[in-house]
Amino acid sequence: MKIVFWGTPGFCTPIFESIINSRHQIIGIVTQPDKRRGRGKSQSFSPIKQKAIDHNIIFFTPEEIRKDIVTRKSLEKLNADLFVVVAYGQILPKEIIDLPKNGCWNIHASLLPKWRGAAPIQWSLINGDNETGVGIMKMEEGLDTGDVLMEQSIKIDLLDNAHSINEKLSNLSSSLIVKALDCIEKISSEHKLIEQLSLTKQEDLGREKSYARMIRKEDYIINWDNSATEIHRKVAGLYPNAYTYIGKKRVKLTMTIPINDLFIDYLDNKLKVFITKEYPDVENGKIIANINEIGIIVKAFNSLLLIKGAKIEGKKELFANPLIQQLKTIGNNEEISFGNS
Repeated sequence: MKIVFWGTPGFCTPIFESIINSRHQIIGIVTQPDKRRGRGKSQSFSPIKQKAIDHNIIFFTPEEIRKDIVTRKSLEKLNADLFVVVAYGQILPKEIIDLPKNGCWNIHASLLPKWRGAAPIQWSLINGDNETGVGIMKMEEGLDTGDVLMEQSIKIDLLDNAHSINEKLSNLSSSLIVKALDCIEKISSEHKLIEQLSLTKQEDLGREKSYARMIRKEDYIINWDNSATEIHRKVAGLYPNAYTYIGKKRVKLTMTIPINDLFIDYLDNKLKVFITKEYPDVENGKIIANINEIGIIVKAFNSLLLIKGAKIEGKKELFANPLIQQLKTIGNNEEISFGNS
């Protein structure tokens, strides 16, 4: 089948390559416009635009696809059999969704209808979900409300973060989309209507409906009045950008483990003695111990959190002893605490 691929971030690139290496043909790409990134604010374009250039495929970068009549007419002329949409970054209008004869299909990184919306991976981790997955959904006007063609789930490990889940789901999507395309092509080759595909309505999947809103700036700030488990989930879900402060220095936490029974299999024997310890008179955010070769222990609400890795403002990511030494330097070797500002 002739396909137009819609996508923007690195999550999409293995999926793109999987389709390119299948018997299906990508004849066009739609991706987000170039943006200024980095300290120098140099202009850069999306990973999927780079794939278009590498493979000599025509591409479009509309500012607002809803209003871009020129791009719409160009897509009509391509006469694609099918659109594949994954993490594109804009909501498609009905007149775009209805263009290809074999439908417009979305790869969504959650087990629908749970975590519809912009940030399903992040919110599944922040929420402490035990599993997530990928669904291939026939698109309609609603936000991630279409019927599901196929899906596959994976377990979320207690130490998974946004990066590891992103990789797992991207690879899973790569194999699942080719199966879906083959299934759709078979129906088409038999001259059957696309509506004759075996699709499942989301309300029949037996899951709660929830919305994964976009991540806001304030979401990245760590609140030490939360429990160690809640903080760990935020660090994992917003990896590597959840942050706190020591004085005026911003510190991004990159690797944490709550010191409790749930995480006991991940704790060094030196740390297990802290599971039953309580520090009712210690303020939340205070560093209460440095464990050589392991990391630092910080008081959270009714619990303790091990910080194994962090990136202090202006420094590279540090672990264990180098991290301990750097924090001591910042605190002038005195007792120090993390704060919200």
